[in-house]
Amino acid sequence: MDETKNNFFHPEFLRSSAFLLSLVIVIFINPFLDESLAGRLVSSALVVLSTVGALVVMFAHREVIWFVLFTVVLGIVIEVLSLTFNNSFFTGMKYLSYSTIDTTFALILFYYLMKVQPLSMFEIGNAISIYLLAGLSFGYFYCFYAQNHPLAFSNLSGVAAENQFDLIYYSFITLTTTGYGDIHPLMKVPRVLSIFETIFGTFYIAVIIGRLVGLGYKKNTGKY
Repeated sequence: MDETKNNFFHPEFLRSSAFLLSLVIVIFINPFLDESLAGRLVSSALVVLSTVGALVVMFAHREVIWFVLFTVVLGIVIEVLSLTFNNSFFTGMKYLSYSTIDTTFALILFYYLMKVQPLSMFEIGNAISIYLLAGLSFGYFYCFYAQNHPLAFSNLSGVAAENQFDLIYYSFITLTTTGYGDIHPLMKVPRVLSIFETIFGTFYIAVIIGRLVGLGYKKNTGKY
């Protein structure tokens, strides 16, 4: 019991929890942001918050930290350019950089998640973060595509920046295979991505549950 309590104050648990919390904040604050300067600044601040949280987690994996730092610095440069010039090109590149960074973090976390034996509450937190990163990554890529193809999705009007949360919402509805049908892709590229996202969302849950069950069996039998 004492060891379990102490785990809540373990640096790795605090790092993974902070990252997970930052992702949740990004997702739940997004609906209340508009395209005003204040809204764009808050949105950028939230992205920086989640990025810092990810970096803190990534520092545990020294062999990839320089690649991660390069990706993040490039994303920050694009973010500053999009805030400075606020035109269609840099806005699209901003969304593409968001998607690339989230995908990079998710892949690295997934790689290390599959290597760890046995799983602890630290890795469980990272497993949830991977799922949220996937939803955000696809959502930001939909934003990037819609920025260049305004008619790519139904029931949306204007450029992607005005529909950012709607596309992130669509991404998570697709990831979880809920599929309300209020928004749907009208072009081939987002349709193909939606198929892939649905498959990923289904198999990711199956893989994680299977891994947990397998490690639980190994723990009970003493075979690792």
